[in-house]
Amino acid sequence: MKKGDILELEIVSEGMEGEGVARCDGMVVFVPHTLTGERVRVMVKEVRSRFARAGVIKLISPSPHRVRPVCPIFFKCGSCDLQHMDYPSQLEAKRANVRSCLRKACGADIDVKPTVPSPSVFGYRNKIQVPIGYGADGKPAAGYFAEGTHRIVPFSDPSGAGSGCAMYGRDMQRLLDVFLSFAEESGLSCYDEKTRKGFLRHFVARRAGGAYCIVVVGNGSALPAFKKLIAAYRDLGIRFSLYFCANTAPTNVIMQGPLTLLCGEEKLRFEVLGIKAEAGPLSFLQINDGVRDLIYSAVADEVGKTPGAEVIDAYSGTGILTNAIAPSARSVTGIEIVPQAVADADALTALNGNTGKVVNICADCADALPGLVADTAARNAPSVVILDPPRKGCDRRVIDALLESAPDKVIYVSCNPATLARDISAMVGKYDVASVTPYDMFPQTKHVETLICLERK
Repeated sequence: MKKGDILELEIVSEGMEGEGVARCDGMVVFVPHTLTGERVRVMVKEVRSRFARAGVIKLISPSPHRVRPVCPIFFKCGSCDLQHMDYPSQLEAKRANVRSCLRKACGADIDVKPTVPSPSVFGYRNKIQVPIGYGADGKPAAGYFAEGTHRIVPFSDPSGAGSGCAMYGRDMQRLLDVFLSFAEESGLSCYDEKTRKGFLRHFVARRAGGAYCIVVVGNGSALPAFKKLIAAYRDLGIRFSLYFCANTAPTNVIMQGPLTLLCGEEKLRFEVLGIKAEAGPLSFLQINDGVRDLIYSAVADEVGKTPGAEVIDAYSGTGILTNAIAPSARSVTGIEIVPQAVADADALTALNGNTGKVVNICADCADALPGLVADTAARNAPSVVILDPPRKGCDRRVIDALLESAPDKVIYVSCNPATLARDISAMVGKYDVASVTPYDMFPQTKHVETLICLERK
């Protein structure tokens, strides 16, 4: 097999990245945008020692689960993975992905519940974060990168109403449209990663509580003519804050550099399950409000199943989940290593009247966990630890600390089935897996959120 070969293949399964998987002469061939059972004619694009990658030339026999993508640039843009698959099949594929990762890591089949669907399968994103470049007409344009490249594919709205992405709503698109018009009228140049010249780099906007936090990222010290942009947003009749991020670093980090508030309040105020919350441009929030609420409610229910529990919320961030579970627990301790996040969590705790019940500490989870669990045991109180780490999963030192301290229950929220399975495999000797529930936090993509509950043997 060599690059450029034309093959006729049958797709036998779906891979972890949402692509179709075929076999040819003992070689695994990955074919994006194909489904199990389909027969396709493909061209080989890359050949490695144990696998190859190919692109579809012709779909010979389509799967009954294939649907027409809503977005006309789906096959060009690298943002979505599964718009060609009907939604029930997406949910089952994500369940199978979680089950496969757990089986490989733990060496046994673990029951995985059906994936909990998202209340909205399009327009669910509460944040957009897009690079700015030039369109075919030479004007400033926004879009996601084509897969495996840093080439911008400008948005094209399925409704025909200007540019847009099906993953967020028209309200967010209006913010972007206004910005692009401002950029063109102001004659602002677009950043080129190769030459490191040009000004506009990214546009970022987040919706929370009916208000918007907007950030323009530029290769310079200030945003020219920003008062025109403020006036244009005010004409929309919305509540917003506008920031400029001066990012002159030659890296891919989007908001690297000082942030300047140009208009509006420093933080947005909103509510999550009745909890008063605040968010700024650098705050982490789940991207899908509806699924976030489902997961946080499920975590609170699990905590409530252990009456009188003293809860440790590891990786607690700014404390939204910490306060959401407070009514279900005797006490909650949030552990966060970022000092500013801990300060924000303290403010959030006071805002919600939980100062006597919630304590936030600035520490490394691995260092703090054993002592906290030991203190709980000394008080003869049941202990529950909540883990909600980034995609890379838990540091091995955190897992070792858990095994050493042995809390009664561990609730693990993960956005990466592979690292989740790795961490769980180290704990199954001491813990039983009580439940595994995937949640579709990211419809139309390969990503899945998972909630696992473990109980000490």
